[in-house]
Amino acid sequence: MAISSGAVLCYGFLGIDQIVQVPWFPERNGHTRVLRDEEFVGGEATNTAVTLGGLGVDVRLMGCAIGEDRRGAFFLRAMRQFNLDVRKLDIDPSVRTGHTVILSDVNGGRTICGHFLDVRSRPLTEADLEGVALLSVDPFLGENAIRAAKIARACDVTVFAIELTPDHQLAKFCDVVINSAGFMRRHRMGPPADVAVGLLKAGVETVVITKGKLGSQVFQENGNSFDQRAYQVSARETTGAGDAFRAGLIYGYLQGWTLTRSVQFASGSAAITCTRAGGAGHIHGEEQVLKLIAEE
Repeated sequence: MAISSGAVLCYGFLGIDQIVQVPWFPERNGHTRVLRDEEFVGGEATNTAVTLGGLGVDVRLMGCAIGEDRRGAFFLRAMRQFNLDVRKLDIDPSVRTGHTVILSDVNGGRTICGHFLDVRSRPLTEADLEGVALLSVDPFLGENAIRAAKIARACDVTVFAIELTPDHQLAKFCDVVINSAGFMRRHRMGPPADVAVGLLKAGVETVVITKGKLGSQVFQENGNSFDQRAYQVSARETTGAGDAFRAGLIYGYLQGWTLTRSVQFASGSAAITCTRAGGAGHIHGEEQVLKLIAEE
């Protein structure tokens, strides 16, 4: 990996996470108590951007439109406390700001209910990529995500993406893809190694499969592969762990670190995020992550 100068543009899902923590998941028609009920900014692009901003990276945030409703106002207020360029956020009064309700137990398990009725996004242009070294894109924006990656590739901008099947049109424009084991299980995609090989054949250079507390697997186009263990922490809530992993991997890329070192840093970033509620805002500088890695 080579050192890259320039901003990171995170383009994808933006919204609000309502995290409801319970002591245990109730059975159907059952009952449980609510221990905590809080709202946080959320969405994969938001969480990734906030974590990168906490690491001191120059970050721009764009993606699905934010409405002029209560949740939209909450999102915009929260953005003021983070080190992000949000000047190109799409504010649309006709849109209801997307949100998720996340039922989380005290052991870190989650059930996520998404409520995104109006997933609209302004298409990315070449002008949006001026001064950008890396595009982090979510496939959930559909054709606009594919278009954004295509433009980035033409502009020689590195592209990171998540949650792709090997036959997804976005794959052929990506340098790095991070898939979660949960995503592949839900979509019945088969063995992780087979999925990784399919993505590599589609043109992806590096594929990472994240497996929560079981760590991650890394596959490269040159045939090399390796495993990375998860760092042990006292997990409070796991929302945003995958997004923090992506942010950590991007950070390592920007620093010119080896892939092994970057994946270690990504794993440490994910672990730290699990120690706090909410998907972002818990990492403040690289030393915080490097300390955890050194202590393990």
